[in-house]
Amino acid sequence: MQMIRDDDIMLYYDGVSMTRDNVVPVRDYVLVELEEQKLTTSSGIVVASAVTKDLEPCEGIVVKVGEGRMTSSGEFSEAPVKVGERVKFKDYAGNDVKIAEKKYSLVRMVDILCSVEA
Repeated sequence: MQMIRDDDIMLYYDGVSMTRDNVVPVRDYVLVELEEQKLTTSSGIVVASAVTKDLEPCEGIVVKVGEGRMTSSGEFSEAPVKVGERVKFKDYAGNDVKIAEKKYSLVRMVDILCSVEA
């Protein structure tokens, strides 16, 4: 028999299949909707898709937020981001999740580098 640790659980959902509405991130996880990578820079230079194919997306829009990080007193701290904010997180920090054929990433709150209101 194998035990499952609390840290191994990232999200849960009610029902038969995962949808954006029934998915709930646990603890200090944030569900981020990943954006398509831009292949054109702001100055108009076109970047070949072969160059960016191995790069993992590391920014997107916050869709759902977990209850927060547990403090030493046993209470949950407030999440540093809100639903609808654009966030940038550490490279390779998130765990990829596909919900209804759309790409999302489950990111720990400590891995979020900055947020900007979208």
